[in-house]
Amino acid sequence: MTGLRADEQSAIAQVESYGGQVLGIAKDVEGVRVLIPPKTFEGRVLSDADLAVLKEIPHIVELDLKNAGIGDEGASHLSALSDLERLHLEKTKITDTGLGHLKGLSKLVYLNIYGTEVSDAGLESLKGLTNLKNLYVWQTKVTEDAAKALQAAMESKGNDALEINLGWEKELLSKARLAALKAQREALESGETEETVEVAVVDDPDFKTHILPIFQESCVSCHGEDKQKGKLRLDTYEWTMKGTPDGPVVAAGDLIGSALFQLITLPADDDDIMPPKDGPLSENKIALIRNWISKGAKAEAEVKPAETKVAAAGGDGGVFAEYILPVLKDRCVDCHGEEKQKGKLRLDSLAATLKGAGDEAIVVKGQPDKSSLYTRIVLPADHDDRMPPKGDLLSKAQTDLIKLWILSGAE
Repeated sequence: MTGLRADEQSAIAQVESYGGQVLGIAKDVEGVRVLIPPKTFEGRVLSDADLAVLKEIPHIVELDLKNAGIGDEGASHLSALSDLERLHLEKTKITDTGLGHLKGLSKLVYLNIYGTEVSDAGLESLKGLTNLKNLYVWQTKVTEDAAKALQAAMESKGNDALEINLGWEKELLSKARLAALKAQREALESGETEETVEVAVVDDPDFKTHILPIFQESCVSCHGEDKQKGKLRLDTYEWTMKGTPDGPVVAAGDLIGSALFQLITLPADDDDIMPPKDGPLSENKIALIRNWISKGAKAEAEVKPAETKVAAAGGDGGVFAEYILPVLKDRCVDCHGEEKQKGKLRLDSLAATLKGAGDEAIVVKGQPDKSSLYTRIVLPADHDDRMPPKGDLLSKAQTDLIKLWILSGAE
């Protein structure tokens, strides 16, 4: 950051003197990100007065004060930060009074007040922030009714994109997100997209079975053995839990403290969202990662059939009839149906599929690796035993769906 005025340089030097950081956003992008630590290098706890210097630093776009011991008086120094778009106040001493100082931050799109004493009354101060898209109120005194009222007030002012998180099991999706999900489902049902199924959402997932496949598909090209962007690897459980030189990116049982989860749940247009290409992860994949972290970030765990459910576009029919049979009808029943039963195998009904080929079962409930129905559809294209023997291989989404159906008990 060159060409700064003397007072700007002095302010930045003061922030850095007690362990803070003032970082550029990106090349040729005006604005800075400021990170304030809870304590100085010498161990002194940061006070409200320490924030007064922030008004001397121009174009603060993001301010991170989480875990700092500042309160409502400190928040009064934020009212002048008119360019502020992202504000982290989690686990600070901010109350409803402190939120009142944020009324004029019209560019704010992200606000995190997790673990504070903010209540329903404090949300009144946010109703004028019509660009707000993400609000985190976990472990506060904010009620679900008040959060819904704020969302409705925003919608009346033309902001239908506000999403409010009251906890990992309580997320108020915005009208815009719901509309997008509806459109996605309609596209899936009409065949306008190649992806016709989704991954399964598991209540207590483990890394090896459920999380690693997501990382392999969407993350390891930048965070794997060959390339470690940000000095982060996600290709094994050990590397994932190790994190980066700056610290872990996964905190078992703590979504707020898990940078990995925070990054994958940023707004789609946020520069820091991960993965940065090909759009955000799907809702189901995020839900899997969320459940994995919340339930202790296990390396491996026994998958119990009762804990697995298939989540995809569809109605209320059985899993096999609604999700598996359409795949088999499309690719398998020409050779394994009513008119032709190659290898004495029929795949046009649940009973026939579970019966298998003669006396040989092709589905072992709960064990896809011992089920030839699954093991043969994931063989290489040039393997003599791969199924189907002609045409394209089944898509990964289709093979994953069959695998998860078997894991869930093949009902």
